[in-house]
Amino acid sequence: MEQNNHEHNTIIKIIKKDFFSVPISIRMVSFSLFIFLLGRGLGADTFFSVYIKTIVDNVLWISIIWAILSLGKMLFSIPVGEVDDHADLKSVLFLSKWAYVITWLLYFVAGIWKSPVFLLIAVLLNGFATATLLTTYQAFIRKHSKRNTRGTSFWLYFSASNLAYVVGALIAAVLVKYVDLPYMFLFISLFAVISFFTDKQLPRLSKEKIKAFLGRDTFIHRFFIEVFSLRAIKRAFLTMKDYSHRLYYALGFEFMFNLLNYIGFIFIPIVSVQNHLTLPEIAIVFAVMRVPYLIDFFTGNIADHTSKRKFLFFVLLFISFLYMLLGYNEWFRSIMIITFAISFGLSIMRPVISAFVSDCVDPKDEWTISGVEEFVARWGEMIGIILFGISSTIFGIQTSFILVGITIFIFALAGLVRRFGILRRKITP
Repeated sequence: MEQNNHEHNTIIKIIKKDFFSVPISIRMVSFSLFIFLLGRGLGADTFFSVYIKTIVDNVLWISIIWAILSLGKMLFSIPVGEVDDHADLKSVLFLSKWAYVITWLLYFVAGIWKSPVFLLIAVLLNGFATATLLTTYQAFIRKHSKRNTRGTSFWLYFSASNLAYVVGALIAAVLVKYVDLPYMFLFISLFAVISFFTDKQLPRLSKEKIKAFLGRDTFIHRFFIEVFSLRAIKRAFLTMKDYSHRLYYALGFEFMFNLLNYIGFIFIPIVSVQNHLTLPEIAIVFAVMRVPYLIDFFTGNIADHTSKRKFLFFVLLFISFLYMLLGYNEWFRSIMIITFAISFGLSIMRPVISAFVSDCVDPKDEWTISGVEEFVARWGEMIGIILFGISSTIFGIQTSFILVGITIFIFALAGLVRRFGILRRKITP
């Protein structure tokens, strides 16, 4: 008993030490993001694929809708990263959050009217809002975190995000019994507005500020000129030419992470519906998917003190077996356990990948590479969703999970063989 108390106190001390090692500006940003994402956890993300299924009841079309969302996020990521390099971050965040308010009102209307047209408009605006918000937040963290604690800084950022999802999903498990699904989508608009007052990066909402913000030849005018210009993408790829293969490895893991993360995010709820789970049970599955992101507080230290590439290949090998198992299980308890294990593997990868990318980047290029990283992430989403959607149409969802597991296994095994092969060649005279 005494030993358990000692271990408990040690864990609390580690978490406390890690928390206070993060600069206060990043702690404030993480809190603001928590408030913002709490609304998404209350229904928008928890039931998102199930909600789309009520409007377009076809797995392939659900995949196409998600691919369009990923494409929108991908196209805006690099230009926003370039804009962040010299723009007022207060105004960028202000714009992205108001875009979210409008986006989720459109999703609400699409669900009420069962309208694919409103759904498509909402998805396109969602792509812009997400790319703008997340790219700017991550660029802010890279700019304000110390190089030797970046893993810990990203741990706090991602933990705050996923705590919001867990809390929101657990509340949603109760609310969905009393509130129709379309109305759950109004929470994100409400919490986006509330987050205005918690984010220290936002301007005051005075008439003068809003007039200057919307006026001709001011921020919003210049922002859209830059975002819809191809010059930013050209500059980004020219910047990438100066970097070694190590950065490309790091971005490859970013691609793989998002491919796997979004396959689970979209299709695990759908396979849950096919196995007759109720909406409250799906909300619990969603919460379980996010819990591991809160308990991997050692990952930040791993990211700062170990061989990141080798660590990530081992985690992928572990995850590959879990995706294969998911294809063979239909019971609620089995799905929950496997989902938790998959999410645990992905959660310990997340801050390691972000720290890996940061280690490879010159400080002068941090804003640009943040956009490139987001671009690669969304490319991974889009490719994974389309391929899984096609596979599900041909073979079924559960068989497709088995195929995903086999593919990851081959990729991870090849990476490890090559990695240890390099080490052996260095040792050989």
